[in-house]
Amino acid sequence: MDSSIERLIKLVPEWNGKSIKLSPISDGITNINFEVIVENESFFLSIPSSDPKLLNIDYRNKYYNNSICGELNISPRVTNFIEKENLLVTEFIKSKHSSSEMFQSSKQIEKLVSNIKILHNAKPFLKTFNMFNQIQSYQNILKHKISKELFKYLDNIKILELKLSIPNDMLVPCHNDLVPENIINKDNKIFIIDFDYSGNNDPCFELGNLSVEMGYDDEQINNLLQSYYGEVNEKTLCKVNLQSIVSDIGWSLWSYVQAENSALNFDYNSHAKYRLERAISKIESKEYRLWINNI
Repeated sequence: MDSSIERLIKLVPEWNGKSIKLSPISDGITNINFEVIVENESFFLSIPSSDPKLLNIDYRNKYYNNSICGELNISPRVTNFIEKENLLVTEFIKSKHSSSEMFQSSKQIEKLVSNIKILHNAKPFLKTFNMFNQIQSYQNILKHKISKELFKYLDNIKILELKLSIPNDMLVPCHNDLVPENIINKDNKIFIIDFDYSGNNDPCFELGNLSVEMGYDDEQINNLLQSYYGEVNEKTLCKVNLQSIVSDIGWSLWSYVQAENSALNFDYNSHAKYRLERAISKIESKEYRLWINNI
């Protein structure tokens, strides 16, 4: 066992003096994760892979919000949090490996939305999440290393921020990073994991982000809105499509930051380039002006 990990494990008082087996989990692209088996009981342990401040991750916020959702039984329950080490321990839920293919049909979308609605109706999270603030922060970190292509669209980002702004009392608890890997399925029940970027936000961002992470087409986005709102409202549809652009820009810059700082084995540069190109393609599309004018 790595000495640094062994030191962290010793900080969990309930594990002292017990038989412990550690197994690395290689799926994540933000944190270093392990399954920890303590006397035949499994736990999930997560620690940062790089400086959390660079990525704007507040582990107390992550712990607080995960705890709320654990109590609602839509996420694994938190068992320990060591704040000074940014060490979070939750229940370990054995499940099938998730993929976007698992959430493509209208029935699957409806099932996923039922969990999202429980999340959005939870008590307020500790902090708010605003992707435009993240974008500005990542731009400041990257400075001259930002793709030249993005500079052409800085005015578009400002317009999107102005158009998509909503009052704080309309924000709801959101996960904000619902990639397939953060949704697990055990015995036909869905659990949401990894609350690094959770916070109170516009539900349209959650849905817009989800639509690009799952690769939804127009019909599936309509199904998503129908499941969530009970109708497909043109203005809301436009907001969700615009928020999908904001999502791609934000996570593209996040990936460029990770490319400079993370030791994890993942091609962040290719991921960043793909997401930025997809966002630009939508900004350049004929639908973009329609979306902007409808909100």
